Amino acid sequence: MTFGSGMSPLAKWLWVAGLATALSVAVLMVWVDIPLALYFHTYRDTDWANFFAAITDFANGAIWYGLAVLGIGFAYLRWKRLPDTPNVTRWTKELRAWLFMIATMASSGIFINAIKFAVGRERPRFLFRDGTSDFHPFALRIADCAFPSGHTQSIWTAMLCLSLLFPKGRAIFIPVAVMISASRVIIGAHYLSDVVASIFIAFAFTLLWRRWFERGGETVILQAPSGQPAV
Repeated sequence: MTFGSGMSPLAKWLWVAGLATALSVAVLMVWVDIPLALYFHTYRDTDWANFFAAITDFANGAIWYGLAVLGIGFAYLRWKRLPDTPNVTRWTKELRAWLFMIATMASSGIFINAIKFAVGRERPRFLFRDGTSDFHPFALRIADCAFPSGHTQSIWTAMLCLSLLFPKGRAIFIPVAVMISASRVIIGAHYLSDVVASIFIAFAFTLLWRRWFERGGETVILQAPSGQPAV
């Protein structure tokens, strides 16, 4: 029996992508993270660095949880205004889609914070201030822990979920995720390996929750690529 012969395609992808991410993270930690962080630190007071500092907090989870709650609220108001059978079906579909986004963000966020505390990697500010880049498992405050990046997890899970709900918006959602996650490295809040690890975690949780929410043959897509409502 070969490796993965009994696995689903999703499970195989998670194994392969997870191993590739782990290898990439190890390489970045050893050879790339510190020189790259020091390089960007030399540009900390420039206009372009200030631009990334201004946009980085668009990764704040409160923004995207709020959007999901608004989506549920608008769907409910439409159902109450026109309580017919097709509208009930639409209400159920929209509720499921927005709950998918909330579940993905919340569970991956909890997972990220658990890893942060367990690994205890110092943020780059310790490198800039004290010249250290150490690990303190189960000893640092979450706010002082770098690995993995919580902002990256937040923006990537939000944008991936929105890309599934509204496929026509992917050309906007994915570049937003790339730019904001890159800002975490550019402004010195995280090392590159922190961001890379969080992107994989965001993909993994999004795909796993999508499979769970679509297990009955339903879909989380709210708007088909053609511009017509998904059925």
